[in-house]
Order: sequence, then structure tokens, then C-alpha cells
Amino acid sequence: MTDQHETSAVTDNVAAESSRPADPGPWELLDEEPGFRRFLTVRLRRYRMPDGREVEWDVIGPEIGVTSGVTVLPLTPDGRIVTIRMFRAGPDAVVTNLPGGLVEPGEEVAVAGARELEEETGYTCETLDVVGWQWSGASSTFRKYVAIARGCRPDGKQQLDETEDCVPVELTVDAFRAELRTPGAMTGIDAAYLALDHAGLL
Repeated sequence: MTDQHETSAVTDNVAAESSRPADPGPWELLDEEPGFRRFLTVRLRRYRMPDGREVEWDVIGPEIGVTSGVTVLPLTPDGRIVTIRMFRAGPDAVVTNLPGGLVEPGEEVAVAGARELEEETGYTCETLDVVGWQWSGASSTFRKYVAIARGCRPDGKQQLDETEDCVPVELTVDAFRAELRTPGAMTGIDAAYLALDHAGLL
């Protein structure tokens, strides 16, 4: 009976996929030129749509040469989550974040995750697994990787950049999820939910 139910579920999923509407046609990239360039860069792209119309679109990313970043969900041996409290210029407020940062050119994502974890929190980890990635935004060229660090302990050395003011705070999973549900309390909640999902903590 169990096998029959599993077969039925697979058949239902296949049927649902086959009835899914077709994707819209792709846009053709015609040209790209630089725009604003500082820590964040803006580039102007010109596309031809499937119906022949041409449109311009702004796309954003980090500084030239950097294509990705990493967000880390750090878990202590007793299952608490290491977060950081820091000022963010966009919200213009101190908010809760998961540690993370840019992946340097030529750097492995897992190496960058462990480095950023220690630099921002002073914690090291026993293991770190990269579990996925997502686009930073709909108009972004920036890939944001998500990693889970386990066995995290405050036995490293915090080394903040001159504009960082990170204060590490350990939260229970329930307290962390409450932060996620509180409007404006956190940034990077998309990566946080993806990490919790992969960690089996949703």
C-alpha cells in the first residue's frame, strides 16, 4: 500500500509539471554599458523583447571583479544560532543579520564563509557546508551563496572592517524565527529561511 501511495504521488507530480504553462520567451541582450560605480555598481542593459520591442534595464552588483557573496547560518554545539547586530545604512538602523560577506576573486565559497564568520563574530566552526545560492535581487547580477556552519565556538579572533560594528549575539532557534517574522528587524531573511530549510529547522 505504501508503494502504491508513493507511485500515485509521483504520478500526480508529473501530471502537475506537464500541465504547467510554458515560460515566456527569453529577452535578447543587445548591449551593456557602465553607469554608476562605487561599492555598488549599476550597469545599463538594452534588451530586445520577444515581440521585437527594445527596452533598457538597470542591473546592480557589487564592486567590479566580485560576482558573489555568502551568508552563513552558524550553529553552536547546543543548537543556538550565532547572529550579529550591526548598523545598516539602507534601513538606517541597527538590525539583526547572519554573518557573511563578499567572496573574493579566486576564493572558494566555503573558505569565504568560514573567513567571514570568524572576522565578523570571532567564532570558528568545525564544518561548513555550502547548501545553495540565490540571486540577490530581481535586477541583480550578484549570486548570494548560503552555507551552514556547525560546531561554532567563540575561540577565534574578530577582525572587523573599519565601517563594521558587529556585535555577536547567540539566539535560540525560536528567538531567531521570531526575529525573522518581525517586520524590519532583520536583513537577509531570504537567505536565512533557505538556510533554516536546509538545516531542517523550519
